[in-house]
Amino acid sequence: MSAHAVTVKEQDKRLISSRSQPYVYFKVKLTIENEDTSQMTDVVYKFLITKAVAETLGEVGAAICVDLLKLFGNGVSIIRVPSSHSEKLWAALTLYGTTPAQARCAFRVLQVSSFLMGLAFDTTEHS
Repeated sequence: MSAHAVTVKEQDKRLISSRSQPYVYFKVKLTIENEDTSQMTDVVYKFLITKAVAETLGEVGAAICVDLLKLFGNGVSIIRVPSSHSEKLWAALTLYGTTPAQARCAFRVLQVSSFLMGLAFDTTEHS
């Protein structure tokens, strides 16, 4: 087998790896004690995500590029983050517990995928 053939196979192996994808997509649910999140705006939701990251990782961590792709009416959202920062975002969201108004809150990561289409079907709803 030639050296070129081995190199091609190694490249193919890397292309199908989940780590080679540029972004990770999260389906997240925010609940706030004694508050209805169904009327929350995109701006407020994104602010709370940024606040969660800043509290956990500091101001430098708050510079992580987090894209709020879709906010549904029940506090559920679709978020996109660069793959290299996905674990940091997940940790920050999990540890966040109080809004700036001192209301108890929780971000719950419902699904994670390297592909946006991976969030289209929730296997927990159809068992």
